[in-house]
Amino acid sequence: MSDKPDKAEEADSGNSARIARIKEADPGRRKYRVRRILLISLGSFLALAIAAGVGIYAYVNHVASSIPRVHVGNLTLPGAGSEETFLIIGSPSEPTGTAVQGVPHGYSKLIMLLHINANGRTGGVVGMPADAMVNVPGVGTKPLWYALKVGGPSLLVLTVRQLTGVPINHFAEIDLDHLTRLIDAIGGVDITLSAASRSSGHTFTAGVNHLTGITAVYYAHDQSLTDEGRMLREENLLRAILIKIADDHLLTNPITGFRVLNAITSTLTVDSNFTDSQIESLARKLGDLGGGAATFVTAPTRTVDGRLVLNTAIADQLWTATEKNSIANFATAFPATVTPQVVP
Repeated sequence: MSDKPDKAEEADSGNSARIARIKEADPGRRKYRVRRILLISLGSFLALAIAAGVGIYAYVNHVASSIPRVHVGNLTLPGAGSEETFLIIGSPSEPTGTAVQGVPHGYSKLIMLLHINANGRTGGVVGMPADAMVNVPGVGTKPLWYALKVGGPSLLVLTVRQLTGVPINHFAEIDLDHLTRLIDAIGGVDITLSAASRSSGHTFTAGVNHLTGITAVYYAHDQSLTDEGRMLREENLLRAILIKIADDHLLTNPITGFRVLNAITSTLTVDSNFTDSQIESLARKLGDLGGGAATFVTAPTRTVDGRLVLNTAIADQLWTATEKNSIANFATAFPATVTPQVVP
């Protein structure tokens, strides 16, 4: 047997000796290496996060730029950091694509004002009965929806502005037919009905109903209801969507954000003054208008000589409250105007 050490053993012995010398010469070296590894890992993570952020920002820009625009006159540019008011209408198509009976083709009886207060975190939605007789500039006394029929969005904006005194900053149309995609994208919504009903072959039960995209359209377009009843259902549906998006943080969650943004894109048409950055800003603000942050009311009406008209004694106070960012206070003073969460 040879007295010479094995080469492997010799190598191990040499390595051990070198490691021992390194430890003796620089006891902080291992800590340095650990810190270096951590810093590299953190740097890599930040780089990935930044890349993801840039990707998300670019995607949001792409989505915003793909929303259709239409020219709308008589709008007022909002001031920097001030409140904003949006005039929102809905399309009247049935699930089959045919026009709702009694509504001119291409026009809806859903007309609302979305007002976001100057703080950007609270606001309100004012439902405006489309059959209420109002003064349509250049035409005379007609139902509110008639302004849209004869003059498009521009005349409707002018009519609402002169009627309420509230400056209208932007216009948006919601395609109720494509709303099915948005509702499915957010996982459906819960709606409470006061009594059982049936629409388009689907039965809704009294109490809470979980609506998918298509059943939500059946719910909103129930032809057994009056125009006012359908308007209340449409407002209630939009409220449920807004609250679901905000309370579940669906726009700020990367997992759901892309899907929801895509669905919103297929649903909206906005005015041509609406920039991509303003759309992104609106999305962030709407993300805060969940729960009790948004107050839903309906402009008060009364019947005179068989015609539906606004109850100006109360409605004038509503318009003032809208301008002064106090729709919530108005709702407290006039609880009968609050859009009910449980509708027929």
